[in-house]
Amino acid sequence: MRKIERVLLHHKSKKLFLVKDLADNFHTPFGTLSKADLQSSKEKIKSDKGELFTVLQPSFSDLYHQLQRGPQVMIQKDIGLILAKTGVNQESRVVDAGGGSGSLCLSLANVCKEISVYEINPEHYDIVQKNINMMGFTNITLKQENVYKGISETDIDLVTFDLPEPWLALEHGEKALKTGGWLVVYLPNLLQVKEFIEATKKTKIYVLETLELIERKWKIEDRIMRPEFEMLGHTGFLTFARKL
Repeated sequence: MRKIERVLLHHKSKKLFLVKDLADNFHTPFGTLSKADLQSSKEKIKSDKGELFTVLQPSFSDLYHQLQRGPQVMIQKDIGLILAKTGVNQESRVVDAGGGSGSLCLSLANVCKEISVYEINPEHYDIVQKNINMMGFTNITLKQENVYKGISETDIDLVTFDLPEPWLALEHGEKALKTGGWLVVYLPNLLQVKEFIEATKKTKIYVLETLELIERKWKIEDRIMRPEFEMLGHTGFLTFARKL
């Protein structure tokens, strides 16, 4: 997969376009951008149809929305809560079990020192690898291994489980975590949450809370100030725990 060289923001539509080849003109529904303009240091350029674009260097937030999708991805509102609650930083080492499409591990890699990802499904593994390559991260180790059989990393700051039966990997997560380290489990229904919490009672993992987030956008335009009709409701339950 080729590296993204430029991001183009079309002013009228607010659409983003990713440019991988600066040696050729770039075609959009709003006209063609010349290779000379793309190679220049200009911040604003126009297409042959007179449409205005802003030229951006690729950032994580720009590329995130271009991830190849496979299985259901963890939504940004849930990822943001994980980052905020656990306080991971540039010194943190993380294990992410159940890579999916890579939305969580890539968001963690943008903040943390080192990420190890366990993804046993071959199709999902390939998608995560392609997304890692597109983002250009070098601090992610992707493993096609079964996390239910073990975690080789130790002294870990955060372990995340996006698995159908996380209680089967609980012992491995406990061993991998340092004292005070975080375990975050993402599950779609409360029966799974209940079974996981029950399983922690015989371990050093102390459950702090289970949360879900509701996201609602607002329309603010001229004299209009109202919530949007569509709302991003339940996506999953996040259970936060620590090793004590």
